[in-house]
Amino acid sequence: MNTVRKLYESDEQGTVRVDLEVGAPHRRVEVVLVWQEIDAPQIPPEALEKKRAELEALAGALSDDPIARPVQPLLETRLPIE
Repeated sequence: MNTVRKLYESDEQGTVRVDLEVGAPHRRVEVVLVWQEIDAPQIPPEALEKKRAELEALAGALSDDPIARPVQPLLETRLPIE
């Protein structure tokens, strides 16, 4: 038994079209469809402000030190394998 979970949005007529690949032609499968209306996620303003502060702190930490790779020595030369 396989489970697939996807979110779809209905079209202008209120219809949702679902395509399901089963992996082989002429295979008999049983499909059970359950749908539930969902609302847009409500994120509290405090969480948005906290996330913004975290991202600004991260950007501020990265802006101070330039990230540079030190100069690398030349690769050694080797004789070809005979």
